Amino acid sequence: MIYFDHVATTPMSREALDTYREVAENFYANSESLHQAGNAAGQLVNEAKATIAKLLDVPVEGLIFTSGGTESNHLGIQSLATGTAKKGILVSPLEHSSVYEVLTYLEETANYKIKTLPVDDKGHVTPAILKRAITAETGLVIIQAVNAITGIVQDISALNEVATAAGVPLFVDAVQGLAKVPLDLSRVAGFSASAHKFNGPKSCGILYLSPQTITKVPYKYVFQQNGFLPGTIAVPEVISATVALSTAWDHQAANLKHVGDLKKQLLSLIAPSIRPIAAWAEYPGICGLLLPSTQGQMAATTMGQHGYCFSTVSACSIKDPRPDNTLMALGLTEEQAGRFIRISFGPSNTADEVIQFAAALNQDYS
Repeated sequence: MIYFDHVATTPMSREALDTYREVAENFYANSESLHQAGNAAGQLVNEAKATIAKLLDVPVEGLIFTSGGTESNHLGIQSLATGTAKKGILVSPLEHSSVYEVLTYLEETANYKIKTLPVDDKGHVTPAILKRAITAETGLVIIQAVNAITGIVQDISALNEVATAAGVPLFVDAVQGLAKVPLDLSRVAGFSASAHKFNGPKSCGILYLSPQTITKVPYKYVFQQNGFLPGTIAVPEVISATVALSTAWDHQAANLKHVGDLKKQLLSLIAPSIRPIAAWAEYPGICGLLLPSTQGQMAATTMGQHGYCFSTVSACSIKDPRPDNTLMALGLTEEQAGRFIRISFGPSNTADEVIQFAAALNQDYS
């Protein structure tokens, strides 16, 4: 099997897996319990938060553990949006489906006014674009760090300067960016992340909400995780995720070069009839390709039966019949979007795997 779907999910690192087993075996108590075993589990959670806060240079009290990136997006956006009386929300056209889900909910149930920001010819929301779009009624800006379909990276620091100068909080979906690209999240109002995107366990997300930003707690009479977690925290997942993040953080530069080399190699090997999409994208771990005639889902299904694992669009949107919003924003037609495939690399992939995949793709779909 050749696994080129690291954007959808990643295998757990050896360090993360070993940590999970150890914590699950020895620290199984409820971290909120008052007895010795509960205190020990709770101490591990507190230490994990401190480690993450130090890595990301954010106040530890702003960190919240969730079930994943989607829940982090839902809770973070709702809390920031309802923390102000302003009903205007600006959002990029390249976001994950979970962002649009919560925005649709706010629009339909609370009369929020959602405005989609334009992008330039490279898929970027520039500081100038954002500055022109902010009005007196803008209460929140939402812009992802790294696009999951193309690898386009937004200049979060520059965009946050514009938002901060206007007195508007910026929420960043950092699910595909954290520990993969250089990213300063220390000054944003909030961000989301998900452990299974950086070789950690599934069902463990990170939500950060700046203590300096006004938010509204989503659950009444819930006291775990600053009022954001109505259930029991999964201690093994949290500790394993922290180890995975630390490992990915330490190897970020090397991993970035490695996936960049693999993308260059793939682009040099594919047939001329297979067209790269957003080849300029700043994160090279994602390589979007447009097949000359075959539907992307057909190619992914057929090649998948022979051990080549890759995707078309986000796994969270695979059953949505509508064309992907990112591809539409970049100017592709619906017919072209149907022929799109996404290859995404990880630290474990090799040059030999790229050679095998390119040969198979060229043979059947060029």
